[in-house]
Amino acid sequence: MKNSLQSKILTVAYRADNATGNHLLLSLLNNKLIKEFGVMTSILIDSKSKSIAIELELKGEDRPVSIKINGYVVEPKGDGSLIKIGDISFSREWMDVIAKKLIADGISIPISPDLLEQIL
Repeated sequence: MKNSLQSKILTVAYRADNATGNHLLLSLLNNKLIKEFGVMTSILIDSKSKSIAIELELKGEDRPVSIKINGYVVEPKGDGSLIKIGDISFSREWMDVIAKKLIADGISIPISPDLLEQIL
């Protein structure tokens, strides 16, 4: 029963968050992943097409950086999950070149269950 109630609460929170521009998700990602590099100002996740659009204000950059991910897969791993990212592109040419060279075969990012609930 507790799990069901928690799931319902998370679903309502996620839907409300989507309706208000993903502020909860942005806060969570900024605090857990991004804060030492800058600030994530927007994230749009389309779970149907498995795509993600991100806008960042990175330290040392004079303009926002856009990241587009086309194709991601969530796989269970231990107590959490892995997000496997396929095609990724950046609005900065030098970042795009590095991404194509270093993560040509994709990248896997470990993710905690609470963050996964927010994303899905």
